[in-house]
Amino acid sequence: MMSPDHRSPADANSRPGPVDPLEVRSNPRVGVDIPVEIFAGDFGGALLGRTRDLSIGGACIATPSPFSFKSLRRIVLRLPTQTLALDTVGCWQRDEPLENLVLTGIAFDRPTSEQLDVVWNLVLDAGKKLARFLYERTALRELGLEEAMGLAQVTRLRTMSPGDMIYRQGARDGSNDSIFLIAEGTVILQVRIRDAIEQTLCQLGPGELFGRLPLLADLPHAESAVANTPLRLLEVDAAAYRHLRSMKPWLGHRLGVALLRVHAQRMSQILGLASRTL
Repeated sequence: MMSPDHRSPADANSRPGPVDPLEVRSNPRVGVDIPVEIFAGDFGGALLGRTRDLSIGGACIATPSPFSFKSLRRIVLRLPTQTLALDTVGCWQRDEPLENLVLTGIAFDRPTSEQLDVVWNLVLDAGKKLARFLYERTALRELGLEEAMGLAQVTRLRTMSPGDMIYRQGARDGSNDSIFLIAEGTVILQVRIRDAIEQTLCQLGPGELFGRLPLLADLPHAESAVANTPLRLLEVDAAAYRHLRSMKPWLGHRLGVALLRVHAQRMSQILGLASRTL
């Protein structure tokens, strides 16, 4: 397994470990999926990827393979109506083994005012759409509009294929302890009966919330979650949740309470299922 940031030992001794910009980033950001071409000094041509989130200061990009993020020079965002080329600096890199992807955090390097205008419009438009989705169509509909906007600013977008495992029942190793909200597609939650049979608990659709029990309650996942269709998830990972609890504690509290309520409801379903199989 590669090191989380794919640095050489010499580099690791000379520079501090990478910090996810989400931990310190105050710029508005939003989960958004945009095709991107990556240009770096250690390879010719372009490496293809997709954004996971975008802010006015940088982005998180998913690629199928690692590259030397320190050699990053430029990215090109392939927007529906135009292409936007931005000089960039690589900030960090880490594996996402469950998805067989690598995430790379980048910062824009001295963008022009015209480039910033385009990025601002992208971030604000996507944030408005996402906040409205959170406010009108999800398990978090009790949030106010301002709270929905705040939550939209700490999401990342994850895409998955049918059959992909999102997390496994009993896991509590921190490798995938995010809060997930379904934007498109369906997810199957299933439980293992007598260590042998995978029993479907329920199917979740757009707007429904799941995940993150290990860190909220110091308990392993009570179920497994599997992509049932092509899937787009809004993800609030551990770093984002810490950011919420620190910078917007009321919103972090509301999100945690909502998720625990959903888990309690599903636990009653699990107990009912177990009683019928005994």
